[in-house]
Amino acid sequence: MQKPRPVLSRGISANRLIVPIIAALALLHVAIIGLIVSINSSSISLSRTIQDSGTYIEDATALLAGSSLLSETCTNYVLMPLNGSGDVNVNALVAYANELNTDRRGRHVLAKFSGYEVSQAALDDLTLAAGCADSMVDAQLHAMALVSAAYPFPKVTPLDTLPLPELPEEEKVWPDEQKLGAARSLVLGPEYALNKQAVSNCVSACTREIKADMGRLAAETSKHISILRVCLWVVTSAIILLTAFTFFVLYRYLITPMTGFGRLIRADSKLEEDRGLEEVRTLATAYNDLMHRRDLLMAAAETDSLTGLPNRYSYEQYTLGLEEEAFPLALVLFDVNLLKHTNDNYGHAAGDDLLRRAAVCISDCFGEAGENKCFRFGGDEFAAIVKSAGPELMDRMEIRFLEEQKNRNLSIAWGCAYAKKLEGTSFDKLSEEADRRMYERKKEMHLDEGLRS
Repeated sequence: MQKPRPVLSRGISANRLIVPIIAALALLHVAIIGLIVSINSSSISLSRTIQDSGTYIEDATALLAGSSLLSETCTNYVLMPLNGSGDVNVNALVAYANELNTDRRGRHVLAKFSGYEVSQAALDDLTLAAGCADSMVDAQLHAMALVSAAYPFPKVTPLDTLPLPELPEEEKVWPDEQKLGAARSLVLGPEYALNKQAVSNCVSACTREIKADMGRLAAETSKHISILRVCLWVVTSAIILLTAFTFFVLYRYLITPMTGFGRLIRADSKLEEDRGLEEVRTLATAYNDLMHRRDLLMAAAETDSLTGLPNRYSYEQYTLGLEEEAFPLALVLFDVNLLKHTNDNYGHAAGDDLLRRAAVCISDCFGEAGENKCFRFGGDEFAAIVKSAGPELMDRMEIRFLEEQKNRNLSIAWGCAYAKKLEGTSFDKLSEEADRRMYERKKEMHLDEGLRS
């Protein structure tokens, strides 16, 4: 009865190993894509913040530049309303009118900032600067209205667009010198100077707030980008490590066992069933089962089922390569006497028992050395091949064989042919010689003992 196979650990299957790894790699790649998108988005946001802050600062400083230019142009005109030829200083008036029509005036800049993302502190500073700038413009227009009352403006574009205020009745009757003095007081007086200083201070404060806000936001965004980059490196490292782990596992538990299987298969050896993935172990188990069945079939094909000795096929296969070897050997052929008599008188079971006892006797006497082989041709014929056989060894074997026949109540004819070296000697000739001697001995035994076949 065949022994049950031991239950071996089946190991982890390829699906249980590969599927989670593929899923993990897929998630990590999605994470990389998400991190790259986030980094790009944050970088764009940082660039936009810096760009917007530059625009905010440029617009804020434009308010100061416009206010200063209006103030200087108006002051120059008020102080020198006439040129060297005694005509009205039109160039200063035109420059003032053109500047007044631009969008760098206080309320124009403030309108832009209503849509900007700036802090309330910066917006408050800019509101105060715009108010002071507008107060300065009101003072400038009032002063220019007083000067124009003394020296009327010529009909020149764009002077007709200047929004000069209507002078109060009491100012209209002032002498020209008083009007000019009042105009100078408006653009050179302490209130005007305070407004002018306030515009400069408030615009400076506004730009500082914008820069500070931009710095904080840039720092936060840069920190966020740094964190994202660290995460990107971590995820990338995880992918590299996971890929290396996958390669290591596949190399150790798939490639290495399969390579070893190739060597073992070439050597016609059993495969190791306790290494590798489950599928590899299953393959090894299946191969070993096939190999075991093959061995059973080969053993059945090469073994005599009655005696357990190798059969005629095994004998022929075994002797194929003997002629290429150069050691001395002996071939002994046997024929069991009285087999037909035993079968006819005591039944085939008794005849089978006779053959089994004869096989044991022949094996015990001529198969004791490790390289010796005993065979059953079929029927009552047996053979033994004794390698490294010398005269003394063969004498001892034959003496013992005679004793064992008596002890086991057997009658077996035998013939021995001996070759010092098989090289150069035909095994067929050796077999013919052993067969001849065996039949001679059989005839002698028939004559001496009156044996029947």
